[in-house]
Amino acid sequence: MSPLLANVLLDEVDRELEKRGHAFVRYADDCNIYVRSRRAGERVMGALREMYAKLRLVVHELKSAVDRAGNRKLLGYSFWVAPGKVVKNAGWHRRPSG
Repeated sequence: MSPLLANVLLDEVDRELEKRGHAFVRYADDCNIYVRSRRAGERVMGALREMYAKLRLVVHELKSAVDRAGNRKLLGYSFWVAPGKVVKNAGWHRRPSG
């Protein structure tokens, strides 16, 4: 799916995620949604499957997961928190994943 088409089609999903107060980042059809617990992640994943189904899309189960941000990659980068940083959103770093 081209990035432009993905952005047009998935705008509705973005609005719903924003309405629900989720922190997320999406580029074309690659998306990470950040929640506080595995349980919340499972709920969001279920909601995404429903939202995608309404758009006649399917979540790619082999590439999708509920996991810690530091265990996932996005657009060729992996993320980690610097030791000793406890301030919300502070201390996050990225590096090219290899």
